[in-house]
Amino acid sequence: MFKIDRSMKILLVISMLLVSMCALGCTQPETETKQYTIATGGTAGTYYPIGGGIAQTVNNASLGFILSVESTGASVANCRLVNDKEADFATVQNDVAYSAINGQRDFAAGKLENLQGVACLYPETIQVIVLKDSGIKSIGDLKGKRVVVGDKGSGSEFNALEILAAYGLTKDDIVVDNSKLSQAAELLKNGQADAAFWTGGAPTAAISELATTHDIYIVPISGEARDKLMAESPFYATETLKAGTYNNLNEDIETVSVMAMLIANKDIPADDVYNLLKAMYDPNAPLKNAHAMASKITTETALKGMSIPLHPGAQKYFDEKGIKA
Repeated sequence: MFKIDRSMKILLVISMLLVSMCALGCTQPETETKQYTIATGGTAGTYYPIGGGIAQTVNNASLGFILSVESTGASVANCRLVNDKEADFATVQNDVAYSAINGQRDFAAGKLENLQGVACLYPETIQVIVLKDSGIKSIGDLKGKRVVVGDKGSGSEFNALEILAAYGLTKDDIVVDNSKLSQAAELLKNGQADAAFWTGGAPTAAISELATTHDIYIVPISGEARDKLMAESPFYATETLKAGTYNNLNEDIETVSVMAMLIANKDIPADDVYNLLKAMYDPNAPLKNAHAMASKITTETALKGMSIPLHPGAQKYFDEKGIKA
């Protein structure tokens, strides 16, 4: 029988150890999937389904990160969440984002310097909803009335106070209610509120539902007051809410709009933002079916109304597409 001498035994053991070490060293650790959050708004509004559509689009595309949706108080709150890294992305109004990075209005305590723009999404119409038999026909008629202005820190509240000011009113001239839009509809039905401000894509689901059971009226924002508002806040644009947008809305209503936009924390890697946009603008993206306003999310309008500096990943994407602000 062939015998293995002592030196050969030692060499055999060493070889086995080397093979084992190589196997261990060559094993690649699994790459951990990054987790991001997108802050949106209340579940009855437009931000939440749009944010959900963006998340579904990203997650279906297998981009190396997972995006989860968070319901929040919307624009003002979202700017703070992203700035403080409590959220990674957010849907916000372009006028609110501008105020945030410049330390104005609700952000007078200090500039939020960690926000960067990803893309403008769609126009958000300012809608002032009352029941048709309320007797309220103008913004001036809101004096002394119970008015829902939206969540504290929401874009709706932000816009409501600016619009009231354009008509010579302050929050002290109304009874302020900070209920959510979903609650506002019930308050209007029950006579516990006289009017509600809402900034969002039209038609808005909660308003549509209200209009199926009650005749509603949208109070116009027009004339000299609108001119004053737009002169002082350049991110407002004229908007016409068309007859038929809601049940029994039988006339066009003059109002104003701002732009919804997607923002990110400046420390999000450029490649992740670039790939998010690439997936988002895919013509077959699930986002297209998330809400009626998703049809307005296009590359052609992505930089129209961009109010803050672009994230490097977004800059790269739009440069490649030849799209300029």
